[in-house]
Amino acid sequence: MLTLNRSAKTSLSIGLAQGLLLWLASVIAEPGMKFALVTAVVVGGINLLLLGDNIRRRGTGWLVLGLTVVMTAISGWVFWEGDDTGRPGNWLPGSWTCFAVVITYICTAFILSWPTREGRAPRYEDLFRHAWDTVFIVLLGLLLNAVFWALLLLWGSLFKMLGIVALNKLFSADGFIYVASAMVFALGVNMGRDNDRVIGLLRGILLTLCRVLLPLSALIVIVFTFALPFTGLAPIWATGYSTTIMLCLVAANLFLLNGVFQDGAQNSGYPVWLLRMVDLCLLCLPVLVGLAGYSTWLRIEQYGLTPSRLLAILLVGVMFAHSLAAVWAVIVPQGQWLGRLRVSNPAIALMTVLVLLVIHTPWLSPLQFSAQNQVQRLIEGKTPVERFDADTLRNRLGAPGRQAYEALLAQVEQGQVLTPEARPMLLKRLKEAETSTGHSSERVIEWIGPKVEGSEQFDTPQIGGNACRGGGCVLWAVDLDQDGQDEVLRVSKSAHYDAPEFFKRDAQGSWQLVGRYEGVENAQALIEKIRQGDVKVVKPRYQSLQVEGVILDPQVNHTLEP
Repeated sequence: MLTLNRSAKTSLSIGLAQGLLLWLASVIAEPGMKFALVTAVVVGGINLLLLGDNIRRRGTGWLVLGLTVVMTAISGWVFWEGDDTGRPGNWLPGSWTCFAVVITYICTAFILSWPTREGRAPRYEDLFRHAWDTVFIVLLGLLLNAVFWALLLLWGSLFKMLGIVALNKLFSADGFIYVASAMVFALGVNMGRDNDRVIGLLRGILLTLCRVLLPLSALIVIVFTFALPFTGLAPIWATGYSTTIMLCLVAANLFLLNGVFQDGAQNSGYPVWLLRMVDLCLLCLPVLVGLAGYSTWLRIEQYGLTPSRLLAILLVGVMFAHSLAAVWAVIVPQGQWLGRLRVSNPAIALMTVLVLLVIHTPWLSPLQFSAQNQVQRLIEGKTPVERFDADTLRNRLGAPGRQAYEALLAQVEQGQVLTPEARPMLLKRLKEAETSTGHSSERVIEWIGPKVEGSEQFDTPQIGGNACRGGGCVLWAVDLDQDGQDEVLRVSKSAHYDAPEFFKRDAQGSWQLVGRYEGVENAQALIEKIRQGDVKVVKPRYQSLQVEGVILDPQVNHTLEP
């Protein structure tokens, strides 16, 4: 007979309450209240499940309450913010949803370590254990949920074959879904919390993998760093995504390093020469982070501030702090290998939480900084009028963007900014943004070089579609097939239509879509190369085959190219 202990019954009760509250949230129409309630249920409920009886020890319950209140308040403000939640491309709700998980994860590790702290701060050993174990415990809850619903769907399908559909109706009811999922997840968390040996085994496997992979990752960093003086920085900037690659490399090394360092109480298991290689890798990390920061700064200088670029600066700052802390641990040892990480890691984690919380409040919102910077660049002439994105300013930067838009519109109408020649074009773009709901109602087209005959066709919905809405697009006349007649290459600035397309004019004089260029990672970088004239038409080395009217295009293995 299956029996439930007191801990399991408590977890099921918490899961039941979570399910009922989530069910209630699903029927609330107002987004602010809906997501505020969801945040309170998830943040507070997970901490209650993970803490168990420790919730009553040493004021831990007040920490859970404080974290829940702060997260709930920010969620309520973020999703209540005007009517932006329904607009595509809105930055704030998506950003908060992502970083709320990060904040909850970090804070939960500190809260779980609070009852066993020595003095004023939690012990690093407890922080390490809870930071790693929490991931596996939550995954166990999700896995149990997946198996549970797979069995229920199988059960419903079997009875449906017998003509009994009542079970399927029950399993698809909203109330049953929320309550059952929350209770099963709570039971899974309880199982993980009470089976420390199993969770410890999983943690040990992952840490062993970190120990195996760290030398390889360190070698990659060392080789890449020492190759830079010989290759120069131009190949890095040419990629268009250098910041992402270098930050991912740094993050991977820091993750693996902490997996090897663990709580600092045990030996790394590496020979001395391998430890020195890891130390050299850590000394190289600030160089990579510095290059990533410089790359981000170049993008800001070219195109101005955006919320995503401000987040990139934040990420660079966090990585730089971790890399400097690692260098400090190497240069100034403290009795054990990298012992100073025991001090720097918790401090940087709390600093990161504080910054993430602040930037999602009205006082230091990236939306505010971005809106001000974009308008200032326009007024100073750094951004040409024809490239100014009024739609983003008004519809994608929240209340600060709309306020900046209204102020700029008033200045243009009163003739206070720009030249008399530029004001009509800017006024037109600003008025177009007024009728937009996230996508510009009219297409914003910019030609690089001379227009082609019949260029007016690209303004029509039949050929334009949605490609030139929102951020607009650029058109470039170029002879792609070397037949003496120009085709038209269209590159959209919108993230939703990033595959460049090319058009050819038929015998009747109509422009028709011929094909597209896949694999373009950065449309903005391509546009800049076209402006600079740094693009040329190249004949393929291997020709296509035609077999009974079917064209076979080659897929070249570039690793075999001489």
